Amino acid sequence: MDNNNVPKGYFSEKTMLRLILKNAIGSNRLVVRSVEAMLACKLTLTYGSYQQMHDLQYIATTGKTESYESAEMFSNMLNILVPTHHTSPTDFMHSQEDYINDSIDKYEKYKKYLDLFEGMGFVPRVVDKFCKTLYDTDDYYGFKASSNMHYIVYSEALLLYQMEQIDYQIFMQQFQRINLFDGHRKPLTGTMLKQILNTIHPIVDLYKKVLAESGALSDFPL
Repeated sequence: MDNNNVPKGYFSEKTMLRLILKNAIGSNRLVVRSVEAMLACKLTLTYGSYQQMHDLQYIATTGKTESYESAEMFSNMLNILVPTHHTSPTDFMHSQEDYINDSIDKYEKYKKYLDLFEGMGFVPRVVDKFCKTLYDTDDYYGFKASSNMHYIVYSEALLLYQMEQIDYQIFMQQFQRINLFDGHRKPLTGTMLKQILNTIHPIVDLYKKVLAESGALSDFPL
């Protein structure tokens, strides 16, 4: 509501004050939601790289590599479940050096995100602690299982759209689920979207908790 467009005396002073306050609160809520949505996307992308980095690092340090027999079994199973995407055993066989190089690549990506996303509530030193806390805790299974899969696609698309780097049409093309059996894209159902939000909201709450414990609330813009 633009106060300058309201004729003087049109509303009582009490009513005018109530409308101004209501409008201010409503606007602030939209800002908060926008900041939190962008923060959720940034945390998802950053943690996805952090989790992959440490998982690959663990495999590399334990020296475990996939045998041809187990790789063949896994490949055959995937070919049955996902006929649109053919795989071979060699797709799942990697040397220790491969895992080391991949973990380094994920580390570089993780550090890049920390620098790139700084600001608007995203505090790199706190995010680093947040990622470690989330990785080490025996909780948040739904988010962890999806953070390296479709959540990355959704977060990147939503972040780019909010930053006006892509238009609405491209955003809607990315913000869809892919049917593994036939490869077709389908819009997210209300139930699926609600499930995504239900798994991401606790992640943002955890970050805020780490933010408060780190004494960095002053770095939060709201």
